[in-house]
Amino acid sequence: MEDVSAFRLWMYRASFVGIGLLCVLWSIIPFDLSADALPVPDLFYCVTMAYVVRRPEYVPIWAVFFVFFMRDILTQAPLGLFTLLVVMGSEVVRANIQAFREYIFGLEWLWVATIFVAITLIQQSLLALTLSDTPRLLEQVLLILFTVLVYPVIVGVMKYGFGIIRPRPGELDAWGKRL
Repeated sequence: MEDVSAFRLWMYRASFVGIGLLCVLWSIIPFDLSADALPVPDLFYCVTMAYVVRRPEYVPIWAVFFVFFMRDILTQAPLGLFTLLVVMGSEVVRANIQAFREYIFGLEWLWVATIFVAITLIQQSLLALTLSDTPRLLEQVLLILFTVLVYPVIVGVMKYGFGIIRPRPGELDAWGKRL
């Protein structure tokens, strides 16, 4: 029984990395080359936070780092900046996982949105301090808005499509530890 649970755990970890790499590849495909194109929501941030809130054991820190660092490399973003901020945001959620499990969905959504706003503001501030090119303010506001609005859709897909839900009280993981 434990072998099946450990196998399932690694399958979810592999699916997280696979979904992440798919999102990275999707983000580098140029669909619209016009200058006034709307920004695409950060789907993988939403997937990461939904995974971390529901099943943090499926998303180890190395997987978050690997996928977001690959994204930084392939999108030619400042190496490690967004990766560091997302890792820190996911670890804040992981450190307060018991509180997140008691929240209703509205509070969870608010916290995930607040963390994304903080990540975006810190990233833009650091880029401005180093005199790097920064996206326009309207683009960043639309990115935040679209990302926040797509989070419930991602959670719904994960819950009803993949069966990834919050653990029930008293539920055990693959090693017999209470979640």
